[in-house]
Amino acid sequence: MARIIPPASPLVGGDQDGYAAEAATNDAAATWGLPDFVFPGTPIAKGAGSTRELGDTILVVGEYGVVIQVKRRCAPSGDADKERRWLVKQTARALSQGVGTIRSLAGQAVSLENARGRKVVIDGSSRTWLVVVVLDHSNPPVGVVPAVAAVKHPSVVLLRRDWEFLFEQLKSTHAVAGYVARVAGEEVELGEEPARYYDRALADQAAPPGPLDPAVLGAGIPVSTPLLPLAPAATDDRPAHHLVRVLLEEIATTRLTSSQESDRLRTLAELDRLPVGQRAGVGKFLLAAMREVSSAPSDGVMWRMRTLKGGRGQAHLGFGVCSHPHTSDLQEAFGWWAQLRHHELREARGDDDTLTTVAVLLTPRLAGPRRWDTTSVSVSGATDFTETDIAALREVWPTQMAA
Repeated sequence: MARIIPPASPLVGGDQDGYAAEAATNDAAATWGLPDFVFPGTPIAKGAGSTRELGDTILVVGEYGVVIQVKRRCAPSGDADKERRWLVKQTARALSQGVGTIRSLAGQAVSLENARGRKVVIDGSSRTWLVVVVLDHSNPPVGVVPAVAAVKHPSVVLLRRDWEFLFEQLKSTHAVAGYVARVAGEEVELGEEPARYYDRALADQAAPPGPLDPAVLGAGIPVSTPLLPLAPAATDDRPAHHLVRVLLEEIATTRLTSSQESDRLRTLAELDRLPVGQRAGVGKFLLAAMREVSSAPSDGVMWRMRTLKGGRGQAHLGFGVCSHPHTSDLQEAFGWWAQLRHHELREARGDDDTLTTVAVLLTPRLAGPRRWDTTSVSVSGATDFTETDIAALREVWPTQMAA
């Protein structure tokens, strides 16, 4: 298979400073990922009359925090040695800035504004912090190998072209952050990021599926897909991928009543952990279920449910479609389903207190331009179910319904 990697996207307005490159870097992450995870650089007070900018951009998704420093060469010379010196100098400067930003963030909670214009309190002490340096250079010389192995925090240096390649390829902020964590600290020639990606993708393709605890599997069907796809995500089955993205946007744009923005960010992050290779399967299930329940008899209620679960540390997601329009009773019933599945997996994992379950339900609308409503439920930690509660819930939601 051959893949042509396009050059970096044109800078808006062709500005002769670094701000246009920073904006383009942010746009790639916000467009192919979600703007909710993108936090443009924010100044914070450092003392009497002084401030410090927290990176050019910060990505916060799940367990990852990624500090991004962007350096742009506005007018490259024709001297290859001079350009190499510029790249080495700016890389070292950007890595130092990234480490400094992490030092400011890692031990405290900071209120940041994301690219959707919302303030979110970020707990820096609970993240795995990474540094990404994005170099915008129209014609970088060959043979430049950025020194990242000895940097205090796991770091990656790449061209803006390659940053955009990763997001266009994976279309998931969590997947890009996971890839960065996977390759951080490895020193490769600048511009060879696509080759490194495909080396990993081919290794994923050839790797045998890992074992799954039978207690976790239950009555489900094991599914194994590579973490890194060879073809760009959504190349095939675009409607199925599009539906998954629509669900994320629905949750991201819903007006909050009782929850906090940090709760929304956590819910979106859990959903974004859905492996790229399994998104089409989820989308196909939902599309088929929507067609099925649309023809259900009007005097009853039809549910179609599915969960995706893995071992300790992996996401637990539920997806459902109901034939009846949204009501508070249906929402409560769906919430009990999500809590029961959460309880069962937590038990199977050995009382995993880190487990968070996120479930999404689609229900038909009878009026208005939108045809379906979206409801989401999140459950964390232990439930307070008694044995009597569990027996009653399983009469409504038998365990064998989980897949």
